[in-house]
Amino acid sequence: MLVIALVFGSASALAAIVLDLSGDEDLDASINGMNIVPITLVIQHKDTHNVCVAGPPCPGVAPDIPHAWDHAAGTDGVFGTVDDCPHCSAYSAPAAISMIATAYGRTGQYLQQDRIYDNGKSVPPEVTGDNQMQTHGVGMFDGTGGQPEEVQDALRWALGVGLGVNHHDSSDPITASILEQYASTSRPVLWIDHGGWPVNLSSSYPANRADQGHAKVISGYDDNNTITTDDDFVLVYDPWPEYNKSAILPVNATLGPGGTYDPYWLPIRDVDLSDTADIFFVPSVSIPEFGAVIVPVVGVLLIAAIVHRTRSRRETA
Repeated sequence: MLVIALVFGSASALAAIVLDLSGDEDLDASINGMNIVPITLVIQHKDTHNVCVAGPPCPGVAPDIPHAWDHAAGTDGVFGTVDDCPHCSAYSAPAAISMIATAYGRTGQYLQQDRIYDNGKSVPPEVTGDNQMQTHGVGMFDGTGGQPEEVQDALRWALGVGLGVNHHDSSDPITASILEQYASTSRPVLWIDHGGWPVNLSSSYPANRADQGHAKVISGYDDNNTITTDDDFVLVYDPWPEYNKSAILPVNATLGPGGTYDPYWLPIRDVDLSDTADIFFVPSVSIPEFGAVIVPVVGVLLIAAIVHRTRSRRETA
């Protein structure tokens, strides 16, 4: 089967190429050892009119419009400076959860990052589930260091009570073979990468990094057609907006499907499965079968995406 899609994207919008593979027997786009779980990239940002009363720079009243997707860089457009949006800069977990909830068919408030944060965050002065923000710039805890399991609570809320969540940490380590199995069975993985902060994240947000981490979604696996795992890659959907906005890649990453800077392919060795500080959350069941591969596109691009049963060459930026 051969599918060719041509897409024009605007410089300020997030688009998606949907490649119909409904006639193919491998609904997860298994291509010679490559499995891609169909999800859509979500950029971390404040996305509702919910009032933030945490103080400056938030005015304490509903914003005129939701923050633009790239406001993590603030009004100066530069990532890592003092005017960065305190919500956008610390919303990696809500954005990653939104990606997973979208894949499982959730809608409305269960996809909104403000609502995900508000229904998971429990450390005072935040009031859980009151549709207001009493905090910003502090991120969400995941139980590390005796802190509350705010990420877990937010994920359960977004996915709904009927869907369980598996948990991998130092007591039940995740392995390369387990990651590959999750990809082959349509189960995206929420990766809390302790110490894996984006390079240009403002030093002000979040304030307590030792007990938190940068959240990403692992949504694909490539075994490189070899038996060994040291040359394998995972497909990472990273909610940090700088990669696509500035056309850069994390260290050692390569371009994702369709030539995207985000999602990107990351060597399994850079995930560092021996890091006992990292935590991985995985829904207990597979996502509904879409019969499509979704490839996000950002910026002014002309993409010719060809999917067939020969391996496409992975390129570096």
